[in-house]
Amino acid sequence: MKEFLLITFLVVASPNWMNMSNGSLIRIPLKKQINNEQTRLPNLAGRRLHGKFRNTGEVPLINVDNVDYYGEIGIGTPPQKFNVVFDTGSPDLWVPSSKCITLPDIKNGCQNYKQYDATKSSTYQVNGTAYLMGYGTGQLLGFLSEDNVEVGGIVIKNQIFGEAIIETDFPEKQVNDGILGLSYPDSSSYKIPTVFENMIKQGVLDKPVFSFYLSQAANGDKGELLLGGSDPKYYKEDFTYVPVSKKYLWQVTAQRISVGNHGLCQNGCEAIIDTGTSLIYGPTEDIEIINNKIGAKLSNCTKDWECYLLDCNKNLNDLPDVVFSFGGQQFAINSTTYIIRSNDTCVSSFQIKTSSLGEGYDWLLGDTFLRTVYTEFDFGKNRIGFAKLADVNL
Repeated sequence: MKEFLLITFLVVASPNWMNMSNGSLIRIPLKKQINNEQTRLPNLAGRRLHGKFRNTGEVPLINVDNVDYYGEIGIGTPPQKFNVVFDTGSPDLWVPSSKCITLPDIKNGCQNYKQYDATKSSTYQVNGTAYLMGYGTGQLLGFLSEDNVEVGGIVIKNQIFGEAIIETDFPEKQVNDGILGLSYPDSSSYKIPTVFENMIKQGVLDKPVFSFYLSQAANGDKGELLLGGSDPKYYKEDFTYVPVSKKYLWQVTAQRISVGNHGLCQNGCEAIIDTGTSLIYGPTEDIEIINNKIGAKLSNCTKDWECYLLDCNKNLNDLPDVVFSFGGQQFAINSTTYIIRSNDTCVSSFQIKTSSLGEGYDWLLGDTFLRTVYTEFDFGKNRIGFAKLADVNL
């Protein structure tokens, strides 16, 4: 595989950023770092992964070549900093542990990332329950601990989280150290209160709502996770709200999907809205139709993954939009968004949903879809709101 030049941006905080008043946005300065990255396609395959309001936490999100969005949190007292994926497709928080075990046959384990050290935190409390978690990319083994967690200047006390001591089969050179889950608490195998659930219980948010803006920019321009509300500067028109159909992951009903003049999902279909997934996964027949319409062919992209690729030399701007309908409103994804390009490789964002991605739903809508809308997750009213992005350069 050719070597790809991947531009990433790291979050750098000023010394007093945690002491900013509740009445202002918490904005974290960004600095640029350039890495040589050879794992573009494996990373795509692996991911399945305010302002004027009191007590609203804002977390900038960094776009890593349209594959990962991550932000910074702190765990412990004083806070130990980690980059995490804020994932609506999983419930738990975990980071690598200082007790990380290095195994000879594992290249991409927890030893390659920042590690939480309980001995350096005055607020650490022992839990010790064994912890095992599986993702599309691999598995991790560790144990549960309890400590304070800081997100966007807001401190959540006594949060239970996983310390990973063994990680297997994760993609190489990920920028993020761990994952902070934002799905419903019932999706946790360990019935751990989620970070967001504890924020609500501890009264640190105005509203039980969080929202995502994911940038369209290919490299590094920030997105934003807003805790406790939404920001009108990112969207135009009103939200279209869709009720959650199953309070486990963030699952809603799509009324229709279309590509060109071809309609899919005519009687409605179930879709999970997942910030921890890069692409869009759907039923085999529907994915074949979409890729046939856009001229993508099934290929061996890696030794473990068949994916749909396009000829980068054709005029990709002439390809049809793919439109998802929710709550009577249409949200279109154009070819500049659904085709992921690196040098001479063009990958379709529409890929076949396999059994490894779970059952009980039809479509998994990841960041390709979320980059086209501003999305509000309303935990209090059990609904998701979609709004069209504002026509501004953010």
